[in-house]
Amino acid sequence: MKSFYSDAVDLAKEKLGRLVPENVCRLCGAGFDREKNAYMIEWMTKKYAVSPNSKNDYPAALEILFMHYLTSEGTKKPEGKLISYREIPGAAFYEPKFIQRAVNPIVRYFGKNPGDLIKTGEFFGGEKSAEVSGSAYSVKINLFSHLPVTYVIWAGDEEMEAAGNILFDKTAPGWLCAEDLAVAASLGAYELIGEHKKAK
Repeated sequence: MKSFYSDAVDLAKEKLGRLVPENVCRLCGAGFDREKNAYMIEWMTKKYAVSPNSKNDYPAALEILFMHYLTSEGTKKPEGKLISYREIPGAAFYEPKFIQRAVNPIVRYFGKNPGDLIKTGEFFGGEKSAEVSGSAYSVKINLFSHLPVTYVIWAGDEEMEAAGNILFDKTAPGWLCAEDLAVAASLGAYELIGEHKKAK
């Protein structure tokens, strides 16, 4: 029996196969290798080949994000205005999972040493977010070329536990739906945690 992800990937591959590569690349910042018949896409500075006609060798959750980003036909580059997850259309249903799988892991792992969040984010080309002020520790990372995500930690103390949030550029809903954005933020969070563990 085919999985939900498998069906979603097949539908997205079918759509991607109908699109003009030059248009796709121009809109989303990807490249195209004609010899491999594959799009060259960056995810957190790592390069992947994404083919609409053959099996791609990476996790299904990542593949569906790649496919949906490439086929979204978004037309806006980041504007630098941040929005919360709940401001994204359709986010209310997915918000509990977003908090559980994306926000909470970041807070639990980096809450006691929030400066490490910024240092680790720099490994993925991230930088301290100019849009987040005050006492917060924040790092903005391009998950995809035109899809920056900002991870934020407020350090805890003896009276208050650490807290956090994950913010999106105003244009994010034009690239991925609420469910995909929750998955993307979660995968990005675990990439950050995994890299920090490796660097210890």
